Amino acid sequence: MPRAASICLVSGCVKRTSHSGRCVEHAPPQRPWGRKSARNQLRDSAWERQVRPRALARDGFACVRCGAREALEVDHVVPIAKGGTWTLDNAQTLCRSCHRTKTAQDRRQK
Repeated sequence: MPRAASICLVSGCVKRTSHSGRCVEHAPPQRPWGRKSARNQLRDSAWERQVRPRALARDGFACVRCGAREALEVDHVVPIAKGGTWTLDNAQTLCRSCHRTKTAQDRRQK
């Protein structure tokens, strides 16, 4: 059975993947040693491969604040620095503009 198409892991990109979870435009260069650092490997597997695509699909590939469908990013509802988690329950889809506004508000609320 063929796999379902998935979206690029790069924030803001909703193109279909071709290799390594990214579209042709964002595919990483081949590394001669063929491995990522342990930190990047964990981040990629947990957030970018599992939570981000599910949050985008759940939110209908649109910003939950203004409804925009371009320059989408997946944001933590409660920032990690303030006790938020890396789970789908703490993820929301925002356009770049709404994400910047929310981040500025979060920083002011210390």
